[in-house]
Amino acid sequence: MFVSLQFKLELKKEDKEKLMKLMRKQSSAIRTAYNMLKELEKEKTKNPHAQIYQRLRQLFPELPTRYIDSAIYKAKQYPIDRPVVFGGKRLFEKLCKNHLTGKLRERLKKQWREIRQGTLISIGSKSDKGNRLIRFEDLNGQLHLRITTGNREFIYAKVLREPSNNKDKWLTFMAMLLESWQTQSYFPYEDVNFWYPWTGLVNG
Repeated sequence: MFVSLQFKLELKKEDKEKLMKLMRKQSSAIRTAYNMLKELEKEKTKNPHAQIYQRLRQLFPELPTRYIDSAIYKAKQYPIDRPVVFGGKRLFEKLCKNHLTGKLRERLKKQWREIRQGTLISIGSKSDKGNRLIRFEDLNGQLHLRITTGNREFIYAKVLREPSNNKDKWLTFMAMLLESWQTQSYFPYEDVNFWYPWTGLVNG
């Protein structure tokens, strides 16, 4: 069963800083991968994934390899036959309007920059207990996301989500998650991604 669900996250101040740093790196990797995809498409390059992967490994050596694969996956979702505005076309167009000045312009600019630099995505698989880099875990009876920030380095974010009614798909997802923990028969989170200000989305 496929479900797509949104939730909020609660983090400690020091963990927010680590996560923002990681999100900026992967967001930059996504933009680099996209630009390379456009160039390699013009050259009709075979197996562009391998070339892009190696280049991203050179540019972002501290970024875990699964985040690099996920960055390429995300980049491939954007059209390469027309311009793409990272951070949102609508916000960018608002910023380009001459009548915007002062605090309003600065607020929009900050919002656009946060969206442009504040995305993190991790593709999961069944063999990785759902998702290797971003994984749901039960800590003291509360649902958390364990987020890999480096080599065997993790932070934990409390998941803030209550079902809106008895038909809310969150109940279905939680039932699937609890069963996977109990039986150790895991299902993949097709992708887990979140963005500033600490909003998450899971497809599972």
